[in-house]
Amino acid sequence: MSVPESFDLIVVGGGTAGAISAIAAAREGLSVAVIEKNSYLGGTMTGSGLTEMNAAGFQGTPLYHGLEKEIFDEMIAGGYAEYHFGVPMSSNKEVKIDRLRFDPEQTKLLLDKKAAESGVTLFYETMLDAAEEKEDCCIVHAHSLYESFPLTSQYLIDATGNADLIRKLGKETIKTDAQKQLVSTLMFRLSNVDQEPLNRFIHSGELSKVIQDGYDTGILKGKILAFTPIPNTKDVSLNVTRAKFDYEDARAASKGLMEARRQILPVHHFIRGRVPGMEHSYISSIANSIGIRESRRIYGQYTLTLDDLEQMIPFEDSVACGCYPMDIHDPVTNTVIWKVLPGVYHIPYRSLLPKGLHRTLVAGKCLSAEKEAFAAIRVMPIMMNVGESAGYAVAFAKREGRKLDELTAASLSSYLKQKYSR
Repeated sequence: MSVPESFDLIVVGGGTAGAISAIAAAREGLSVAVIEKNSYLGGTMTGSGLTEMNAAGFQGTPLYHGLEKEIFDEMIAGGYAEYHFGVPMSSNKEVKIDRLRFDPEQTKLLLDKKAAESGVTLFYETMLDAAEEKEDCCIVHAHSLYESFPLTSQYLIDATGNADLIRKLGKETIKTDAQKQLVSTLMFRLSNVDQEPLNRFIHSGELSKVIQDGYDTGILKGKILAFTPIPNTKDVSLNVTRAKFDYEDARAASKGLMEARRQILPVHHFIRGRVPGMEHSYISSIANSIGIRESRRIYGQYTLTLDDLEQMIPFEDSVACGCYPMDIHDPVTNTVIWKVLPGVYHIPYRSLLPKGLHRTLVAGKCLSAEKEAFAAIRVMPIMMNVGESAGYAVAFAKREGRKLDELTAASLSSYLKQKYSR
């Protein structure tokens, strides 16, 4: 048997959080590998069809620094992203969000470039089979279509979005009952859209009536019809389909995906007749994956609560921040339940630390949080911020010769302050 290839850090999942974790750690001098089931980095950012990052700014000003700012600035300079501040949500015009709208296909190229430049080793189209955390190292077993192989590392990051690594390490996780899971959405992209009349219509106040009519006739399955114009194109992405299923049940998930796709043609026909600018549009792509708003979460050393966010608790071990409101897509009423939060809130390092593990962190949606808090922090810019800090935390632990649960709040905070002030 060949000797396993060894790294300082293995990141399982190269999605929105995992890609940033890997790049951040590699830039700090660590040897980093990423195990990614898809053939690209970015996850939701690049594969879900979602073309805007909600809460990328706060009160008209970009919120993030570090790698997030670097990436956003390069996207904007490349002509495929732009900020839009104070944009009303289609499901509730009173809720206004600062957003970064972007082209995900161009973003795939950017993330590949960043990973290559930082020296990250990528294992695309590769699945995790098993994992073990020992006293002095970690071992993972993975497979591609053609081979199975072991890898070793000093540290692990679970950025799978569903705590898959944590479960394979033998730790318990939290899953919402299937009947209470948030509604899922399959995005699709329309081309040959006349943007000017569409934008005028979106801001005219007439969209609410169209949504109500579509819902009353059964064409729309929820009271949402969110158009996102993609910068420097004649394209928009649509957030409109709705599907309810247990995301861990293969048969149910397959039926849910088919149901969401079945809704696309009737919706497109409806909006071509009701929404200005859409008359000559056509369906140019359907997202590679359906957007699952909810997934398994860990039992962490601290469980983030909605009250923490409302009180904007300044945790001593804060590693990330956000300002997106609580946004629950209710599976019973088919409505979106909003709770606007008062300002910029924080996420503590302890919510990234799984109980009972010492060399493993989580980054992304499987961190330790109550359902209501999770419904606020799950959006892409926040997960990017969590991911970057997770990568830095591993780099700091490596430098100090410590396990991840041995880092003190004060020392980690000081280290992160240096990283984000550069």
